[in-house]
Amino acid sequence: MKSLYEIGRFGIQTKVLRQRIPLVASFKLTYRCNLRCAACPFHQRAAEEGSHMSWETACRSLEELHRMGCRFVIFEGGEPLLWQDADHDFSDLVGFAKKRFLSTGATTNGTYDLNVPTDVLWVSIDGVRERHNRLRSNSFDKIFSNIANSRHNRLHIHFTVNLENLEDIGRLPEIFAAYPQVRGITFQFFYPYEQGEDDLLLNENERRQAVGQILKLKDSRALNVLNSSGCLKAMVQNSWHCHDWMLANVDPDGRLSTGCYVKGRGAVRCEHCGFTPVAEASRAYDLRPGSIMAGWKIFLSAV
Repeated sequence: MKSLYEIGRFGIQTKVLRQRIPLVASFKLTYRCNLRCAACPFHQRAAEEGSHMSWETACRSLEELHRMGCRFVIFEGGEPLLWQDADHDFSDLVGFAKKRFLSTGATTNGTYDLNVPTDVLWVSIDGVRERHNRLRSNSFDKIFSNIANSRHNRLHIHFTVNLENLEDIGRLPEIFAAYPQVRGITFQFFYPYEQGEDDLLLNENERRQAVGQILKLKDSRALNVLNSSGCLKAMVQNSWHCHDWMLANVDPDGRLSTGCYVKGRGAVRCEHCGFTPVAEASRAYDLRPGSIMAGWKIFLSAV
């Protein structure tokens, strides 16, 4: 099985041979976006030179990641599904990537058609209708219309917990009860990029409260929570060992770097880190069974 072979090979390369090979790439195609979400700093950079990647730069960057040995690519923005360049659109780029990586994914605001060819697709939801609309430009109804019409077989929700939507965690099962298209949900925590929304930041006690609510959802199976319990608990005080070399970052101007997700995108403040995907990957590298299983379920298991 190719997946087992590739993950085993990655383990030998990094654990035995001590090579520093990125496992997953955060690939920002564009800073352009049709929304102005409160927690996101990237749409504010849409006017910058090099804020929208060309087809040639995208292909060259994907080839470089492949050469480095990266296994997973997640397309982001801005809004990645609006990306196009000349005669090429987002689906063309996914097709190019799928020939080179073990799994491809995208994180979208959900306002575009969700029938895209990525292996995994995350749709960002930030709470009940009123809360989500305040945080994400009145997009709730459009998103759920698109979810209802989606045929994607690995469509997940991505929920970024902040001080404003903390109280909505327990209400999530009722929001998604009528949408069998949603196969799972992942959580992360708001990171202050210094874009004027630092009041959304959770303190330690609020994080503990959020984690407690998420674990209750996970234990009840009211939602298919894909984060591992161990990772969620470690996020309260960020008591996990960060192997940030496992992450590659590609920005719309084609700049490629490895290390912290925030590097080159904002001020790095490790004490406020809320990036559960990096924590999960780091814990998997440290052979934590829950995180290994979480990664397998999200990217590689049959649906």
